[in-house]
Amino acid sequence: MTTNLLALETSGRSGSIALAKSTESLVGLRESIGSDWSLPGRCLKILTERLEILSLDLDPTWGSAKTLAPAIQKLLAQDGLSPKDLHAIAVVQGPGSFTGLRVGIATAKVMAYALQIPIVAIDTLEVIAQQVSDSRTEPDSPTVPGSPTVPGSQSLDLFAVADAFRGQSFWAKYRIGAGECLETTRTRIDDNTWLAQELSVQDPSGCIAVAGPSLEKLRDCYREIPSLQSQRALDTSPIVWEPKQYGEPRASTVARLGWRAWLRNQTVEPFGLLPMYYRSSAAEEKLSSGPS
Repeated sequence: MTTNLLALETSGRSGSIALAKSTESLVGLRESIGSDWSLPGRCLKILTERLEILSLDLDPTWGSAKTLAPAIQKLLAQDGLSPKDLHAIAVVQGPGSFTGLRVGIATAKVMAYALQIPIVAIDTLEVIAQQVSDSRTEPDSPTVPGSPTVPGSQSLDLFAVADAFRGQSFWAKYRIGAGECLETTRTRIDDNTWLAQELSVQDPSGCIAVAGPSLEKLRDCYREIPSLQSQRALDTSPIVWEPKQYGEPRASTVARLGWRAWLRNQTVEPFGLLPMYYRSSAAEEKLSSGPS
């Protein structure tokens, strides 16, 4: 018998789902991890070695619960399972697309309530940060032309960024190193021009990386900073612009983070979970600004 967790990543225009299985019980896994609970990175490494993960990319037109539900059925059927065989659900809580987050969370809540199983909420930017952290241990991880090379053993500050549109980005700062991934600046939303300036004044002696769906927009703003242009400093920039493959949140990563949180009893009641938008919708912002 396996212990099964379903993961939903629906924060962007596309999305993915994953099934993470263990042949060990929750109690058995907790005993295996033992004192490594105090080291989140070590805990996640042990889990990764013990989990079997199947994933499925969603059709770009998925956009509603009507198309997400069949994808879940398809994924479970690939392993001979049905929804009643699930023991927990992990879902991204935000930030991200209003529609994507609503659909993913609504689906998770309905399934969890019907099956009487727990939900784990995962931060989108943490998913990105964890993927970059994972890449530091990959011997042949790709690099972006023009970016400095940082040894995998070296610590760095990562700006995880997601597109908030309207010239803005959601972002949080993480410290990555020695297999650990620690949030040092909590999620906030700022103009891309401001955030680019913030990147430009970071300590050049340190290692700084940027990853996430709004990386290209942010890099364009960074290149337009007059002081960098006049100094021809772009070629010697200390910024590591991480490859796209690490900046796109994946359900397989949500699944691993979800398992870790589940084992720590960091779950929520189905109808106690709400999306974390970090801003009002365009219609709400227009209404609050009054007539033009």
